[in-house]
Amino acid sequence: MASESESPSASDLEVDLEEFDDLPTTDIETELHVHFGMAGSFPLRLADLFFADDGLHIVEYSYITPMFGLGTKKHRREASAMQEVYDVHGLDEVLLQGDTVHWLNYRAIDRVVLHRGGYFGRPKLTVYPADESARSHAVRLHEEDDPDALAASLREVAEGRPFDVVVETGSGFDPRENVQRFFS
Repeated sequence: MASESESPSASDLEVDLEEFDDLPTTDIETELHVHFGMAGSFPLRLADLFFADDGLHIVEYSYITPMFGLGTKKHRREASAMQEVYDVHGLDEVLLQGDTVHWLNYRAIDRVVLHRGGYFGRPKLTVYPADESARSHAVRLHEEDDPDALAASLREVAEGRPFDVVVETGSGFDPRENVQRFFS
């Protein structure tokens, strides 16, 4: 046994991933993972979107404030940590770790709109429900640098499914819609 003054060696810190093979699983297959988005206004919520074989999972997993979150790069640390959880343990653990998980069956989605962003804004992904009384979900993307590749991936996921993918230029800022989303 190592004394308190000795630090553990790298071999002591290694994790045997085979230990996790016996854990229960939902067997949900991810078709497209959109990583490192931010939703909401204050506080901001980090979010990842998982277009999977059973529907869309929107996982919100950390709250960020402008001064103590963005200023200290907490958003980057939290997003990296959640990516590592996904890489090591898969979607099941991400769903467990998330603060809030929204699941939408693909039949409940009318369209997914990708705003390409521009000089004054990052790309934005908005999921509009088929039921107009239901809440839409908007996520500003902070890691997606290639909107054309994302649009192609989204169209691939939508192929044969009942929702449309729309790509628009601009930042996607609509004050009336944003206020409605805030109060819903």
